[in-house]
Amino acid sequence: MPEPGPGEALVRIAISAICGSELSAYRGARRAGEQHNPGHEMAGTVVQANGLCRIVEGQRVGVQVLIGCGECLYCLLGDPKHCARGASYLQNGHSEYVVAPEICLIPLPDELDWETAVLVCGDTLGTPYRALQRLGGVQATQTAAVFGCGPIGLGCLTWLRYYGLRTIVSEVHPYRRALVEQLGADVVLDPDVVNVAEAIRQETGGGADICLDCSPVAQTLVDALEAARVFGRVGWIGEKAAVTVSPSRQVIHKELEIAGSWYFTAADFHEELAHYRRGLQVRQLITHRYPLEEAPQAYQQFASRDSGKVVLRYDSNPDDTQHRGREG
Repeated sequence: MPEPGPGEALVRIAISAICGSELSAYRGARRAGEQHNPGHEMAGTVVQANGLCRIVEGQRVGVQVLIGCGECLYCLLGDPKHCARGASYLQNGHSEYVVAPEICLIPLPDELDWETAVLVCGDTLGTPYRALQRLGGVQATQTAAVFGCGPIGLGCLTWLRYYGLRTIVSEVHPYRRALVEQLGADVVLDPDVVNVAEAIRQETGGGADICLDCSPVAQTLVDALEAARVFGRVGWIGEKAAVTVSPSRQVIHKELEIAGSWYFTAADFHEELAHYRRGLQVRQLITHRYPLEEAPQAYQQFASRDSGKVVLRYDSNPDDTQHRGREG
């Protein structure tokens, strides 16, 4: 059982979600001596508040995982992920109990059930939302293309559909192509069958207004640049080590705007919550649910790519029906 220090809370986890960034650890890519699990999307209930100012015992919370110094410019702006002294990470998100400093805890309103909470307080919706804000927002008259529809791509599609944009999706895996069709994508392309960038240019008469790269595959970033129209905007979200691009032809001569999105802030969450209250639908992104003791099967399912978002539910904090949200 972890012990909270001064200014920290002990949180009993109700639900956690598997993220695509965890698959490298799942497949064995760990540093020597690492013992923690890679979970980092979670929500639960505070059971011990050790000198906290804002959070009380019994409070339902979403848990952010990046911790800053609390004193530098970025931390004071509410953006600890860019802490000037270097952000650290909470660990062991797929656990029955987690210790977190108060700054990482986002109080949850009663209307959010656990499944909605872990989506809105996690990477799946938070990171795509921040990407769209970094790109200056969107308009319903625009066309957007999403490259790769794992959980982040599905989150992007969810926001784009909510805002009313015409959407084109490039996804190689059959299950996820079928899923994005079910979720309302207007055009779905298989990059193994067509030249995606060319197909998007033809479909749109010159290119998409917004292109969102959500894949770890290098080619999707190239496709996003090639598929963007003149004066288009490109969001880089999918983590990848290196990609070869042609800046003059693909970016400069088209005068593209490019923005990266890594994580989200507590302020982003409150804006997401306002959209949820206006009708944003999110729980359809979860396709598979497992109890914690079946985590190996959950990871196997997610790694197969025959899933959307996969979540783990915890017996220590059973489904509390008094907090069922609109979609429940």
